[in-house]
Amino acid sequence: MCNMTKFYAEGDNLDQLFDAVYEIMKESFPRDEFRSYEGQKALLERSDYHLKTYEQEGELLGFCAYYVFDEFLYIEHLACTPLSRGLGIGTKLVQDILSEAGNHPVILEVEPPVDKVTKRRVGFYERLGFVLNLYPHYQPPLNPTTDMVELKIMSSFKALKEEEQKAYRRILNQRVYGVDAEFRI
Repeated sequence: MCNMTKFYAEGDNLDQLFDAVYEIMKESFPRDEFRSYEGQKALLERSDYHLKTYEQEGELLGFCAYYVFDEFLYIEHLACTPLSRGLGIGTKLVQDILSEAGNHPVILEVEPPVDKVTKRRVGFYERLGFVLNLYPHYQPPLNPTTDMVELKIMSSFKALKEEEQKAYRRILNQRVYGVDAEFRI
């Protein structure tokens, strides 16, 4: 039986579940694209930050970390364990977010599609109804020891106009990354 819920654990269960999420994150993302353990865990205290998990028989197989803003929902991280990739778990998590969003746009960041892996990742989101926007976008450094990362924004169901993307980027810069709204705009 599969269980997909928002992240509502307490005490030791919270610590164990978060530890499992963070391990998947470390296996799935370049170091520049996630925060330190402490920085990532601190996000759980925010009311706009959410974490959906996908578990089977008590084992965490995947998760989706996202923010809910008045203007849009932003998927920051989506990942599955290496052995559970390709089983439709990521699709189910994203579909759940899209359903939760209702009429609000959902945006996410991807690496520019330049090789087989990055093109496959973009294709995954396109099959779910996302559109790759070609305007410039940069993720500010998430840690003192990491660099800025050039990414692309994908948006649910329609391409963004350049000014729309800039407006979303300003919100991400301030509320997600904690930098000046005009960072690299």
